[in-house]
Formats: sequence, C-alpha cells, structure tokens
Amino acid sequence: MTGPDSPAPTCYDVARLLQQCESLGENCDLGVVQRAAGIEPFGLFRFSACDAAGVLALLRARLHPLGEPEDLWLDIVGPTQEYWVKSRRFPFESHTNRFAPQHERRVVRRGEIDRIRYLKSHLLQDLASGRKLFVFKGHCDAAVIRELALELQHYGENCLLWVDVADRAHPPASLARISASLLRGTVSRFGTYEGSPSLPVEEWVSVCAQAFRLWRGEDPPRMPLDNLIARAMADGSCHGAPAPGADTRAPGASSLPGEFTYDHRAAATPAVVGHVHLPIPEGGDFVFSAWVRIPEDSGIERISLLLTGYATVTHWPVDLKSRGRWQRAWVSAHLPADARVIACELEAAGTAGSAFQSARWCLERGTQPSGHGFAL
Repeated sequence: MTGPDSPAPTCYDVARLLQQCESLGENCDLGVVQRAAGIEPFGLFRFSACDAAGVLALLRARLHPLGEPEDLWLDIVGPTQEYWVKSRRFPFESHTNRFAPQHERRVVRRGEIDRIRYLKSHLLQDLASGRKLFVFKGHCDAAVIRELALELQHYGENCLLWVDVADRAHPPASLARISASLLRGTVSRFGTYEGSPSLPVEEWVSVCAQAFRLWRGEDPPRMPLDNLIARAMADGSCHGAPAPGADTRAPGASSLPGEFTYDHRAAATPAVVGHVHLPIPEGGDFVFSAWVRIPEDSGIERISLLLTGYATVTHWPVDLKSRGRWQRAWVSAHLPADARVIACELEAAGTAGSAFQSARWCLERGTQPSGHGFAL
C-alpha cells in the first residue's frame, strides 16, 4: 500500500512501445501483437505477406510501381471469399477485409489503390525520418537480412529487428546485436491463424522492449498506473474475490515473479470463477485485464474476462492454445455516465474440475490496457 508521500505507481506503456515498431513482413504476426496491446496503427506490411527478398526488391525500387493500377489485382481467397490485393511485379499480397459476397470488385480495387498509395507514402516518410523500429519476422537467409538492413540505411538512420524462432543458442524472448543497424530476436513459435490467432504475445513484447533499449539507448516508455481494483481493495470498498472460497497461492515455480496467484476450477458449463465489484464516481471507458496460466494437461475449454452488464467494445481473449505460460487478456467497455458500480468477472468452462490460475487483476480507465504485469 502506498502512503500520501509515496510516488505514484507506474508501469510500462506497452501500447506506446509497440507504436514505435513497424512491420516489414513476412506476415501479420507483429500486427496481431499490436492488436493484442489495443492499438491499430497504419502500416503497409502490417497485415500483408511478403518474404525478405521481396521486401528488399520493393525497397530498392522505392516501392514503385506498387499501388499503381497496372500492378495491383484482386484474388478471392479461402472459404470466406475475402478479396486479397496482390502485386504483379513483387511477391506482395495483403488482406482487404472485403468479401466477394458483400462487396463489388471494382469498388474494392479502387479503394485498395488509394489505400496502398497512402500507406506507401506513410512508409517512405517513416523510412526517411528514422523514427520507427522496423521489424521483419520469419525464417530467412542471414545474407538477405543483412542486405535488407543495409538498404534501410539508404533511406535514413534506421534499425532492423529480425524475429526468428528460438534455438539452443538463442532461447525464446532473447535478443542479440548482429550489427549497429541489425538486431535478432527470438520467440518460441510463429503465429497460427486457424480459428483464433495464437502466438506468444508476451515474448514479442519482451523482444521489442529489448530492441528498443539498444535502438534508442533508453528504457521503454512508462506511464502512471491507477489500478482501480487495487485501490478499492486497499480502502475496503471492493466486494467479492478473484477466487471466491479459495486460498491464494504463494509465489512459486508457476507464479508470476513476486506475485500471489489465484487458483480456479472450471465447471462443465460456463460459470463465474472469480469476481470483484467496486464503486465508481461516474461512467466512461474502462478496461479490465488479468494474467492467466493454463497448465499443459488442463481440460479448460473457455476462459472469458467480462465487464458484466455492458457491451464489449474491444478485447483480447485468452489463447487456449498457449499452455504452461502466463498470458495477458483484457476486455474494454463504455459505461453510461450515471453508472456507479462496475463488476469484473472471470468466467470459465471445461472438463469439471479443470484447473487454471490468474493473477494481476487490473481495472483502468481508458480504451486500451497499460503494461501492468509486464516485467520488461
């Protein structure tokens, strides 16, 4: 508990950190990590696919003629029949989030020409200013990556972070400097996109934070933290408990460092396994986050964070494919001005008695979560 003269708590501003990063391919992983932090930045390659050799060719051509009518065409992809915009000259293709059954091809193509032209201009400005940490993710020949980092230098004082899969010499969430303008980070696995996205978001954030330190020579940005749950617990105005009827478990091998965790048991049908209710002086935008760990052998089939009684605005769900490690999930909602109480709930379902843990419950005002719980 902090006293009146104690400094206000702070945490890492993960959203602002990831805002400094811009994808240069290979696919959507960094863009999805940014979404997991609650941000949706512009980016030519954010939800695009292009290998390292293709990115290098594009940069050497100063992105021309990408975005021109004679270069772009539309392909209908997958069971959803999404239009993908593709280049005739380069191995570049991108989501449009427009679908053949609902949208007219001619209108989609015209919109994509305008979008690609705008994003090209935006990227060229960022390259010239040296204000972004550029990120390429994927298996690649190291020589091509070195050429790509060198080509970035022709535009300005840029740095390239290459993210690859970990190996014996480079464990997950580690970083190495290859040269003054080239860094190599590692994650345990790349993303999969069958159903809900599944990728090691927390490892990505750690790698980006380490790269930020080397690139900028300073600590990642921080922000004030006002955890309304912690404040209400301290003054006795919080009702309920993250794990009703269960004891908290002292820090151990499966705990977040220095943190107590809450043990939960799921039922066969969705049921609330933890909740807190607390008073608020007025409504507005709120975001509730918690860290969750699902054991490898757990029969958990669903875990949801809820701001009960209010429609979800945005969220990042618990990744059921990520087992044996801590992950952060969150949900946001807008409460009417006359709201005077807020309920944060954790709901779960699965094989009866299936176990999982949670920790670091946090309720904040705003539309996106802070970096509460990230030890970077």
